[in-house]
Amino acid sequence: MIKDEFKFIRHNKLIMLSVIVIMFIPFLYAIFFLKSVWDPYGDTQSLPVAVVNNDVPVDYQGKTLDVGVQTVKKLKHNDQLGWQFVSAAKAADGLKHDKYYTVVTIPKNFSKNAATVLDAHPKKMQLKYTTNDSLNYLSQVISGIGVDKLDKQIRANVTNAYASAVFDQIKTVGKGFSKAASGATQLSDGTATLDDGVSQYTVGVSKVNKGVQTLKVSVKPLTSGVQQLADGGNQLKAGIGPLTSGVQQLANGGNQLKAGVGPLTSGVQQLANGGNQLKAGVGPLTSGVQQLANGSQQLQAGVKPLTSGVQQLTDGSQQLQAGVEPLAAGASQLVNGAVSLKTGTAKLNKNVSPLAAGVSQLSDGANNLNTGIQQYTSGTSDLVSGVKQLQTANNTGDAKTKTPAITDSIAQLAQGSDTLNQGAGAYVAGVNQSFNTIRGGISQIQAGVKTNSEQASATSKKITADITQLTLLAKTKYGQDTQLNQAIADLTSQLKTLSTQQANSTATLNAGLQAMAAGLSTQNTDYNKLTAGADQLTAGAKSLATGATALNKGYQTFTAGLNSAVAGGDKLLANNETLTNGAATLNGGLAQINQQIPTLTAGVAQLDDGAGQLQGGLTELNGKVPALTNGVNQLADGLNTLNGKTPALAGGVNQLANGLTTLNGKTPALANGVNQLSSGLNTLNGKTPALASGVNQLSSGLNTLNGKTPALASGVNQLASGLNTLNIKTPALASGVNQLADGTSQLDDKSKQLTDGTGQLKDGSKTLATSLSAGAKQVNGIKLTNETAKMFAAPTHTTQKHYSYVSNYGHALAPYVLSLALYVGALVFNFAYPIRKVSHKDGTPTQWFASKVVLGGLVAIGMAVIEASLIMLGGLTVDHVGLFYALAIVFSLTSMYFVMMLSMAFDNPGRFVAMIMLMLQLGGAGGTFPLEITNSFYNAIHPFLPMSYSVLGFRQAITGGIYSGSVANCFGFLIGFAILSLLLLWVAMQILQKRHLMGISQLDDNQKLQDVEK
Repeated sequence: MIKDEFKFIRHNKLIMLSVIVIMFIPFLYAIFFLKSVWDPYGDTQSLPVAVVNNDVPVDYQGKTLDVGVQTVKKLKHNDQLGWQFVSAAKAADGLKHDKYYTVVTIPKNFSKNAATVLDAHPKKMQLKYTTNDSLNYLSQVISGIGVDKLDKQIRANVTNAYASAVFDQIKTVGKGFSKAASGATQLSDGTATLDDGVSQYTVGVSKVNKGVQTLKVSVKPLTSGVQQLADGGNQLKAGIGPLTSGVQQLANGGNQLKAGVGPLTSGVQQLANGGNQLKAGVGPLTSGVQQLANGSQQLQAGVKPLTSGVQQLTDGSQQLQAGVEPLAAGASQLVNGAVSLKTGTAKLNKNVSPLAAGVSQLSDGANNLNTGIQQYTSGTSDLVSGVKQLQTANNTGDAKTKTPAITDSIAQLAQGSDTLNQGAGAYVAGVNQSFNTIRGGISQIQAGVKTNSEQASATSKKITADITQLTLLAKTKYGQDTQLNQAIADLTSQLKTLSTQQANSTATLNAGLQAMAAGLSTQNTDYNKLTAGADQLTAGAKSLATGATALNKGYQTFTAGLNSAVAGGDKLLANNETLTNGAATLNGGLAQINQQIPTLTAGVAQLDDGAGQLQGGLTELNGKVPALTNGVNQLADGLNTLNGKTPALAGGVNQLANGLTTLNGKTPALANGVNQLSSGLNTLNGKTPALASGVNQLSSGLNTLNGKTPALASGVNQLASGLNTLNIKTPALASGVNQLADGTSQLDDKSKQLTDGTGQLKDGSKTLATSLSAGAKQVNGIKLTNETAKMFAAPTHTTQKHYSYVSNYGHALAPYVLSLALYVGALVFNFAYPIRKVSHKDGTPTQWFASKVVLGGLVAIGMAVIEASLIMLGGLTVDHVGLFYALAIVFSLTSMYFVMMLSMAFDNPGRFVAMIMLMLQLGGAGGTFPLEITNSFYNAIHPFLPMSYSVLGFRQAITGGIYSGSVANCFGFLIGFAILSLLLLWVAMQILQKRHLMGISQLDDNQKLQDVEK
């Protein structure tokens, strides 16, 4: 069956080609994988790493320390990584856009922190680097290694700089020791001279001590004297402020007094002139007051007739008020009748059109016409009867008799109010003129006797009360009473006479009497109110007259409409009779009815118009009645108020008369006081020039004094400040003298110790000079070079010795990849080749087993030889070639038989298990990282995986260094694993033959697989 197996391959070109290609798969797999990572650490100079230098150089020990710049210079000659020197912004942008794997940042305080090595709290230098691990993890590992090496170099450089600086200081110290030795020699010579000087010094200290003790005793009285002097200066300083302020105020007052002398002189002159004028006007004032008293007596006599007339006027207004209410009720009834009349005429006018239509249809039914005419006749009769009743009521009612009387009364009332208004206006005009004259005289009065002023004010208030009573009389809107008019006229005449006398009397007053002026102003306001009341009376009278005229017109319109309604009713009655007669003779009267229709329509329209006019007039009349009633009520109220105020008017007139009599009795005293005032003002006017001259001299002296006070204040302040300073310093002076005395005493006491000390100093300086000379020779004998500084910076050096040498990452990964490739080759062969196919049906299971094992073994050996040979040609260096080939063949056979056993026994599920075995070996074989750092699961399965032993054997074959016993174990395990796989393969093929499954495989007929899939 072995020959038949190869015969089958030879005759099947596709199978032959597949077998040949499969033998090259391990090599292709290995070469492509290894070459992609052949030497990644040898090409790290192509790995882009950005370097950002933000370091700022600093000064250290007199030299510039620029660690950042020096680092960049060295990196430019460093090929370990692809260093690119950019700005911070460009580096961040490159890291963001996958241009750089790592960004190394040298901070701005890098050199500054390096210079703190000798400080009490040195600061570490921080070299920052940022990596993008997601872009490639190994790149950040490589970058970290490079940054660590860079960190070591920076440390060495900084330490070198530190050591160089310290060496320079040591050299400086050596030179200083030499100078110190020379100085110590000079010091020794100086101490000898000092010893001689100290002896002389102790003698002088003793003399100074005696003098200071004397000074200490003399200082004590000085303190109290300076304190008294400072207190006096402070008191003088405290008083200078008020003095300066007072002088300033005094000077200002003098200037104001000087400025007021001129107006005072002029005012005194005017006052004297006014006093003379006042003296001259006292005589006419006395005469006028006498006349004013006489006029008040006449006014008092005329009050009584006025009171009687007002009472009669009140009684008449009450009678008028009682007659208004019936007038209002009658007007309301009259309006209601007019409304009813208007409603009836509207209905009549509305029925005219149906009547005309009925006439046009008379030819269709005479009976209907007759019935309509009867209804029409009846309605017309009722209408005429109602209109006549209304006319009768109008002719015989109260409205006909009372309306003309009311109209005449209103007209008389309007006429009387006009007369009253004219009289009041003339009176008010006269009073206003009199008050204007009095006010002009009062403005000239500036002084007077207090008693006369109060009496004049009381008199003016009485006059105001009387004028108020007259104003209320004017507002009553009632003037037809003859007696009342006469009383008002008499009172007005008397007041005009009294005002004229008062104006003539007060024209001579030149000054004073402010209270009287205020009272007269109040009287003037009241007279203005009287004028306003008179205007309101005139307006009310005109409104009442207009209402009476409208009432009269409305009544006339009502009467005319009523007469027209009666005339129209008569015409309707006449036509009704004609219409009734014509209805009896239907054929003959039809033409006459047609002729009367237009007349009927016109009459009804006239009747409707008349009723409308009647309703409008009555409505207007009714609207005027409330105004009439209101006016009568206001008239009655006003007269009642006037009647109530009349006694007060009489009392006021009596008080006015009494006040004027008292004023007349006081005028002689007023004249005497005015004469005295005039004499005093003339004397004062004569003394004014002397007063003005004295005030000018006083102002000049005060201004001079005020100009000198600042200098005085400044000197006093300086004096006080100096005394205070002296006072403050005096205790310190005393204390200093005491301390000086104590110090000199101590100096004198210590003089002996000083002498002894200078002797010791002399001896010590000799010893110091000798010691410093020896030390300077020793320090200057130390030789410090750059090599010494480098030794400080890098005191150690590492040397690596290779027990076994692996040239690159490709050689390190080759054992793992070669083993993986051979296993994948075996897996592909058992997938592609129909492993269950039987080449001879009559063969035994053992023959079938032999044919598959021989074919698989040859293919496995071919894959191992091809892979091993070509991989060495591709650049892989192998230390032990024989071992390399032997291990490749053994592992290839082991993998082939293992996968074949699974594929033969279980078909596709077995192949799936072989793939799982591949994945387990990927992690558990230890081909990449040391097994000690991998997962515990892989550590557990590692001893049972074939690839674990092939990897170890290939490492020995390629680079050596593996224990020989371990290599023998590798071969033993692989051979044993292969034998076990063959035994299991033979058992599986025996079972397949017994179950008649030889040659049956899911891979033998792909078409059937496709059919099943469908």
